[in-house]
Amino acid sequence: MSKTTINLITLCVSILLFICALYIYVSNRNSDMILYSWLGIDSENNFFAFLRSNSFSLYPWVKYNLTDGLWMLSYLLFIESVWSDEKSIKRIFCVSLISFAFILEMMQFWGWYPGTGDVLDIVFYIIAILIFLIFTKLKFIYYEKDL
Repeated sequence: MSKTTINLITLCVSILLFICALYIYVSNRNSDMILYSWLGIDSENNFFAFLRSNSFSLYPWVKYNLTDGLWMLSYLLFIESVWSDEKSIKRIFCVSLISFAFILEMMQFWGWYPGTGDVLDIVFYIIAILIFLIFTKLKFIYYEKDL
C-alpha cells in the first residue's frame, strides 16, 4: 500500500472520529453549552432539536470525556495525514495541541477557566496520544520494512 493511500485512509479515519465526537457532543449535551455561543450557533433550531430528541442514552464518561479523546485523536491523525513527511511541522502542531489541552484542563481544575477540569478528560487525552503513537510507530515500521 502506498504512503498516499495510507495518508488518505488516515484522513478518512480522522474525519470519521471527528464526526462521531461531534454527534455525541451535539446530541447528548445541553443546548446552553458555551461552545454554541462562541460559534454563533442557534442550538435551539430544528436540526439540533431533532438530534437531541432522537439521541440515545449514554454513560456520562462517553458524552463528557470520550468526545475529548476522540477530538484529540482526530486532530493528531489529521496532522499525520497532511504533514506525514514534515516531521518538524507535525511535531509543532501535535505538541501545541497536546500542551493546550493539558493546560486548559489544568486551568479548569484550578478554577482559572470555566469548565470542570475532569481527570477523566486527561485520561482520554493520554489514551488518544498513546493510540496515535502506536499508529505512527506501526506506520514507520511498515515503511522501514519496505525500504
